[in-house]
Amino acid sequence: MTRYLAILLLAAALPATADDFARAAKPLLEKHCYSCHGAEKQKGGIEVHQLTSSDAALRNHRFLENIAKQIESGDMPPEDDVDTLPTPDERAAMVREIKTVLAKLETGSFPPNPGRTTIRRLNRNEYNYTVRDLFGVNFAPGREFPADGAGGEGFDNVGDALFIPPVLMEKYLSASRKIIESLYANPTQLNRVLVAKPTDKIQPEDAARATLTYHATLAFRRRIVPDDLSAMLELFSKNTAAGMPYEQAIRAPLQSLLVHPAFLFRIEKDQPGKTEWPIDQFELATRLSYFLWASMPDRQLFKLADEGKLTDPAILASQIERLLNDRRSESISRHFAGQWLDFDELREVADPDPKRFPTFTPSLRDAMVRESIEFFNHLIRENRPVTELLHADYTYLNAELARHYGIPGVAGNDFRKVQLTDPNRGGIIGHASILTVTSVPLRTSPVKRGKWILDNLLGTPPPPPPPDAGELPADDKSPDGLSFRQQLELHRQKPSCNGCHESIDPLGFGLENFDAIGRWRDNDANGQPVDSKATLPGDISFSTPAELKQLLASSDELFLRNFCRKLLGYALGRPLEYYDEPVITQLVKTLRTNDLKLRPLIHAIVTSKPFQNRSATR
Repeated sequence: MTRYLAILLLAAALPATADDFARAAKPLLEKHCYSCHGAEKQKGGIEVHQLTSSDAALRNHRFLENIAKQIESGDMPPEDDVDTLPTPDERAAMVREIKTVLAKLETGSFPPNPGRTTIRRLNRNEYNYTVRDLFGVNFAPGREFPADGAGGEGFDNVGDALFIPPVLMEKYLSASRKIIESLYANPTQLNRVLVAKPTDKIQPEDAARATLTYHATLAFRRRIVPDDLSAMLELFSKNTAAGMPYEQAIRAPLQSLLVHPAFLFRIEKDQPGKTEWPIDQFELATRLSYFLWASMPDRQLFKLADEGKLTDPAILASQIERLLNDRRSESISRHFAGQWLDFDELREVADPDPKRFPTFTPSLRDAMVRESIEFFNHLIRENRPVTELLHADYTYLNAELARHYGIPGVAGNDFRKVQLTDPNRGGIIGHASILTVTSVPLRTSPVKRGKWILDNLLGTPPPPPPPDAGELPADDKSPDGLSFRQQLELHRQKPSCNGCHESIDPLGFGLENFDAIGRWRDNDANGQPVDSKATLPGDISFSTPAELKQLLASSDELFLRNFCRKLLGYALGRPLEYYDEPVITQLVKTLRTNDLKLRPLIHAIVTSKPFQNRSATR
């Protein structure tokens, strides 16, 4: 009996209680699966020993989903494992039973849970934007911080991945010093920060209390309590006793705001004795502003939270619109879209060979990123359908990027909306930013591009390559005159490689007319005509980017579900769990009932249970 028959038994047991599952399925898993896929050994990276309860099975639903696909396609078990091959009836039964279990995720046939977000420190971008909005500084002190890791759905705002290395505390102190120095170097700016000053009627201590209360309320994103200011006011008093004038005496207390845990961390209060509860209005204001601005709430949001009005549906809806109409909402395009679609990697990770691609200049690199940001900004500003990511007939260009694409009639450095006449170019897969980050220094990469479509657009990542997969050539110029496609075909002859490449490579082949920096080409590096013909499993054929986009748009459920999953994960700042799947299903319905437009989806996320509530446990 193989792991697949064990999975069948597992799936059939899912509706039972955890005790029944452990009694019925765990012994079979131990007997038939653990030798290859248990704690001691995980052949192919697959392990089933953690599936000990219904809850554990649901938590690993993406794993079950992949198992169903592998069984249904016949890719697993491998044909050379004759003793483990299921009969056609067994294969059909396994797929049917697993899909029955997965269907429970859409209907929510389990106790609802809004989830629990780990205490989060501000990531580098959030820190920069927050000190900008708090004190008006016009530089990015967070650039010197260690890089933030990605977690959850792949974003750097997930608390579980926001570790605190010792060096970061030193960087916080250094940054706070530079921020205060910049304030004191600008008398006009400092005058705005010192909202109260001593007069004949106002004592220095009272002025300091008023100034620190004002900024601490904003910095801590909540009402302050006396203990919040006691240490700062004590320091101010020591400074004045030492003869410092008011402006110098309050300097260190202002700096201390920037290293206070309530500033550096987004902390949400627990409510002992409750399993779940609505977050308070200040916490809602903070979740909303960091979702749409990657920064602190402004004074209007704070005022509504303080008055208890933010949860009023009409007021909340108007605030969502106000925040989206503000220029600060560009953070969604920069940091949500940039990380989801990977064009953020173009800034530092992508490295086209300068001799092979001498036109890839720093300014062209910046223009490629800017195109993708402006394009996503347009979707938000104009409330466009999210499927325009796949097949828009326009883009945003300046003169340099237009020349790169061979599009005439665009002048100047400013970006503007340009109508496209070539159906191959429109949509995100025609952006040079994406085409470059899915290439390697000397050539295109059908494998990376195909994997990007499966993973980033459709949310169906292929399994990692086996250890013996070998290396593909770094250059597509072959001394034997072979095209890179022919070299890849040789690589695919390995039985351990062919199964995955059958679904990955055709998607990448369909983009082969775009070179490694996103230019259109008719001939490859060997001077041969580009062969972009592709056939997916099921005899689905196409040969151009335009046809590939039509294929993706014609069956959009995977794309829409993945888009909703990614945006919800970014908004919540935590890994999504099985109990979030019914929410995702509802978000897709919201899209479909609103002509696939983006703003109603954002409203639905903000008003959803996981966004407005918090659980005692995950």
